[in-house]
Amino acid sequence: MHRRTLLKHLALGAAASCALTLNRYAIAREAPLRVIVPFPPGGGTDVLGRVIAATLEGALDRSVVVENKPGASGMLGADYTANGAKDGSVLLFAGLVPSVRYYTRPPEDVLKQLAPVCPIARSPYMVAVNSGLPAKTLAELVAQARREPKSLTFGSPGNATPQHLATELLQAACGIDMLHVPYRGTGPMMTDLLGGQIQVVVATVAAVEPYLKSGRLRVLAVTSRERLAKYPDIPTVAESGYAGFQAQIQFGTYCAAGTPDAVIATLNQGINTALRTEAVGAKLAEQGFQPTGGTPAQLQQALLTEIRDVAALVQAGKVRVDL
Repeated sequence: MHRRTLLKHLALGAAASCALTLNRYAIAREAPLRVIVPFPPGGGTDVLGRVIAATLEGALDRSVVVENKPGASGMLGADYTANGAKDGSVLLFAGLVPSVRYYTRPPEDVLKQLAPVCPIARSPYMVAVNSGLPAKTLAELVAQARREPKSLTFGSPGNATPQHLATELLQAACGIDMLHVPYRGTGPMMTDLLGGQIQVVVATVAAVEPYLKSGRLRVLAVTSRERLAKYPDIPTVAESGYAGFQAQIQFGTYCAAGTPDAVIATLNQGINTALRTEAVGAKLAEQGFQPTGGTPAQLQQALLTEIRDVAALVQAGKVRVDL
C-alpha cells in the first residue's frame, strides 16, 4: 500500500473513531445523568450529593437522578461507577478517596478505574457524644477514655471511611483507645449514637446539627483551625489542648476511567457552574460545607496525597481495610 493511501486510511479511521465517540456521548446526554452516592440516604454524603444534583440539571441542561448504592465503606458505589459506561452518564459523588481498597494499593491505581472530574466541598468535623455521657468537654472525654481503656465506643459510617480515619487521628493525638463500631452509613450511626448504643462520633456538621437543639447529643469540639462562625461557643480540638490538630472531610466527583477528556471537561464545567450559584452556596453553608470547585487535576492531586497520608495508618495497624 502506498504511503499516501495508508495515511488516508489512518485519517479516515481516526475520524470515524472520533465520530463514534461523539455519537455515543450525544446519545448518553439524552439519558438522565445518574449520580451515584455510595452511602444510604440521610447521611452527610447523601445530603450534599442531592444538593449538587438538584442544581446540575440546569447547569448541564439534562435530567439528573440520584441513586444510593451503599455497602463496603463506599466500595460498591465506586465499583459500580468504575465498571459502568465510559460516556459520562454515571457520576460518582463520594469522599475524596472513593473506595477504601485504594489505601492498600499504589496511589496511582485509583486512576486505572476512576477519572477525577471536579472537587466539590469540604467540611470540618464535630466531636459529638451521647447526652448521657458525663463528659462536658474534650478534656473530660479524654480523661474518661484514659481511665477506662476500650470502655467507650465510637461509630463511623464504615471501616476506613474519612470519619473513621479522622477519629483514629484524634485518638492518636489524645493518647486514647476507644472501640470502633463501623456502620453502613451515617444515618444508622447517628441513630445508635442517639440511642446510646455508641458514645462518640466524629461526624460532619450536616450529620450532627439536626440533633443539637434537641439536646439529644453534645458537641465537645470542632476539628477546624478556627471556631465555626455559626457555633462560636464550641471550641476547636486545638484549643482543647491538642495544638495543631485539624481534620476535614472533602468530597469530589468521579466517572469511569477511559471517559473522553472532552466529556469530563463538560461535566467539570457544569459542576463548577452549579457550585458558584447563590442557592448552592447558601445550602452548603447551612450544612457546614464550604464549596471548593476546581479542575480534575486539582482533585487528582488531593486524592493521591490523601491516599499516601492514610497509608501510614493502615501500615501501623490502626485501620483495617476489608476487601
